[in-house]
Amino acid sequence: MSLNIEDIMSEIRADIREKGLTGDMLSFADIPCDANPRHRAEQFDPDQLQKNVSYVSDHFRLITENPLPGNGISRFFKKVIRKMIRFYAEPIAEDQSALNANTAQAIQQLELYIQDAQAQSTAALAKRIEALELQQRNNRMEIDHLQKQVLSLTEQLYASRKELL
Repeated sequence: MSLNIEDIMSEIRADIREKGLTGDMLSFADIPCDANPRHRAEQFDPDQLQKNVSYVSDHFRLITENPLPGNGISRFFKKVIRKMIRFYAEPIAEDQSALNANTAQAIQQLELYIQDAQAQSTAALAKRIEALELQQRNNRMEIDHLQKQVLSLTEQLYASRKELL
């Protein structure tokens, strides 16, 4: 049995026509996905960032050997086609997996940078709050001292008025 790629492809095309499938029936936008880059986040959500980083880190590798659906004959032809294009598809998948892995590492580094920046900002704010509280206590003591002086001067004024009358 000699396999001719033209015969295999025409059989696949006939199978597609027989099922009534067309190329415009499904697009990537129709595939359900939790993440939708078209809907921008309104504010930073560290939990969502952690989920996205975990997902990217766990799914960076392209899988080229997915299970083949269909009956025995169609699976056989799909296996033959897969083997015939492996020399072309595998380097592309490896390159994409390497890019995905580097992107995942960059995103992890960005997450660590954000966490570090938040920790530094929190520490700086805590230090600033402490300084402001100390300044507030000093101001309160100064106000109390000035109020006592005002009271003392008021009493002296009334006393001097009484002497004059």
